Parts: sequence; C-alpha cells; structure tokens
Amino acid sequence: MSENYYPLENVLSSEEENKFRKEVREWVLNEVLPESDRIEHEKLFPRHLFKKMGERGYLKALFPKSVGGTELGIKYGFILCEEISWACRPLVAAFDCTIFGSIPIMRFGTPEQIKKYLPGAINGDKIGAIGMTEPNAGSDVFSMKTYAKKDSNGDYIINGEKRFITNGSQADFLTLWCLTDTNVKPHLGMSAFIIEPSFQGFEIVGDFELMGCHGLKNTYMRFNNMKVPKENLIGLKEGLGAKILLDELDSERTLAASSACGGARRAIEIAAKHANERKQFKKALKSFEWVSFTIADMAIRLEAARNLTYQAACVIDAGKDASKIAAIAKVYSTDIGFECANLALQICGGLGYMKGEYNKDAGSYLNPNGSPAYVIERVFRATRLSSITAGTNQILRYLIQREVFKEMNLKTPEESQNW
Repeated sequence: MSENYYPLENVLSSEEENKFRKEVREWVLNEVLPESDRIEHEKLFPRHLFKKMGERGYLKALFPKSVGGTELGIKYGFILCEEISWACRPLVAAFDCTIFGSIPIMRFGTPEQIKKYLPGAINGDKIGAIGMTEPNAGSDVFSMKTYAKKDSNGDYIINGEKRFITNGSQADFLTLWCLTDTNVKPHLGMSAFIIEPSFQGFEIVGDFELMGCHGLKNTYMRFNNMKVPKENLIGLKEGLGAKILLDELDSERTLAASSACGGARRAIEIAAKHANERKQFKKALKSFEWVSFTIADMAIRLEAARNLTYQAACVIDAGKDASKIAAIAKVYSTDIGFECANLALQICGGLGYMKGEYNKDAGSYLNPNGSPAYVIERVFRATRLSSITAGTNQILRYLIQREVFKEMNLKTPEESQNW
C-alpha cells in the first residue's frame, strides 16, 4: 500500500485543480512527510517548510494578481490544507494564520500597507498571525479589553494582552484587534492594527505547552504602552474592526475544515492498513464486521466532509455569503476528523496508543513491528484541537441555527436587532 491512497482526481474539481493536488501531494510525500517526525518530537516550528511553500508559489493562491498573487482562490487553499495536514498539521497552522493575518490587509489595507506587508507573506519570507483571543474573550470576542488611545501625535498607545495566538512568537507581523472607542458598543468601537514585534512595549510572555500539534507555536503576549504608528491602523479608519473580523472568518473556517479532512484521511489509511495486516484469532482484523464496517463509516463521513468543504470554498470564490456553509463545513469536518482518529486508534489498539521510539540520528520514529499505527496517537491529539479553533463547534451551531431561522424569516421584530 502506498503512503497515501486517496484518489488524486475528483469530478467536482477542475483539471487544473487535480493537477495542483498531484503536485502538492508529491511535494508533501517527498519533503514534508520526512520532516514530520522531527517537527513533532523537537516541537520545531516549520519555518523552513513554510519558506519552501513560498518558493513553490503555493502561498500566492489566495492573493489577487494585483498584489502579486495568482488569484486561484480558496479551492486551492482547500487542496493545500488537506494535503499538508495529512502529514504535518503545524505547517498548516503556519500557513493558515499567515493567510488570515494577511487577508484583512489585502481587503481593507491602504496601498502602502499592502506594499509593505504582503510581499513577504506571499513569498514565504514573513510569518503572520492574528490577535483576537484574550484571557476573558474567547468565543465572546467582543468582550475584549485590549484598547488603543491616540497620543498627541496621532499615533496609538495600546495596552492589554492576547493569548492562544497561533504563530505569535514566530510572527513577523500581527493583525491585532482592540478597542479604540470604549464609549460605544464593542462591535462599533473595535479597530484593527498591523503590529510588528519590534514595536516598543510588545512582549512575548511565552508559548503554551499543547496536548498536540507539536511544532505549532501558541503564544501569550502583552502590550505595555506599545506605540503603534497611525499609519498601521488598517484602512486608516477607526471602527472597522468588527467588519474586518467577520470578513475573514468564513475563509478561516473553510480552511480549518480542509485540515480536518486531511487528518481524517490519514486516520482511515492507518486503520485500513493495520486492519489488513494485523491478525487475531488466525484472521485479519478486517474480517471482523465491526472493524470493516467502521472503516466504511469513516470513509462515508470523510466524503461528506470533503464535499461540504469544497462547496464552502466554491461559495467564497464566487463572492457569495458563505457564513452558513462555512460554519456547517467546519463543524461537520472537525467533528468527523476527531471521530475518525478516535475510531482508528481503537482499531489499532495498544499500538495506536504508543508513540514509537524516536531515533535522533534518523530524525524519525521507529515503527513498532513495522506498523504505521504509532502515528495515530499524534493524529488523535491534533484533530482534537480542530473543534475549538476558528470558533468552537458549539458557537458555530448557534450561528447555523440562527441563519436557518433568518432564512425562513422566523424571527420576531424585537429579535431583529440581534441578527
């Protein structure tokens, strides 16, 4: 069995998209997969692989031609995230959060801001991040306390803190949300800024130790009278923060769903190979109905997740409102991603619960009994994160039901202001 069984071609995809998937998959197998064990064991941030993504032109896909991109769209981002997350979830995080930190600049920034910050993100020289979450502002992002006030020169002084910021300690630029007017409701008084780690008053408190996705850097940071030039206010206009935030989320959720599909694929492949080779009671595990039917159910759910995610990507690329379908794709794909990893671990049994022995000289884990089952515990830990990031699945279910009632016009007049 090959390292990656999943078909390269999909009738829903164009010929160009299928060719792109083939190219990315070959790169993942040849260059990313061999590095994945070292990244996991050493908790190494994969900047070197991110740089290679830039050199290969992969980062250009989500940017318009006007800023040096290829304007291929989120569908190509879906392919990238699915293929790369199959092998190395931390690299997807480096890619995703650089893109999400860049999208607000691309769509709302001034020509000067675009010229200064986007070329590095497009060619792989610069890592980006987004700064929203705070100790008391997670799903309820509008309860953030970080605030900015103008000084006598019109520049901004920012005080506050952010945590769970993916790429935070590695970022060359950060798109930061904070309050610029505390006298109005937060969604009206929020603004977005471009922050550089060299700004005086910017402090990295440290990176969190995570259960999974080792190599991903998740950061706690503070701003102590951090001075930010007025030209770093995105769009040079206060109060755009909520609009910028909501504009970015559909893309973020769609790519999160794509990553979950890659993890689910890896889980199915490991479970199937183990079930084919492992014998108990003198017969292969796959001959037991629970095992074979479980693999069938995993495959069914993966197909549904991939098609939902592709649909969300198509809606975004068509310039339509994707808030509902992106939320649906994210919830379903991340739920089944973890479910597939959990079931695969059960199929692999004790081998699935062990890490394997790491060979420092080789930079890889030794496969116990020649089995790939040792990888599933890593997939299990990584996929568990997916239902939390980009909006928890519980909050997104609230958003989905809200959109259902809204579409059916099933709301009372007094509720309308909350839609």
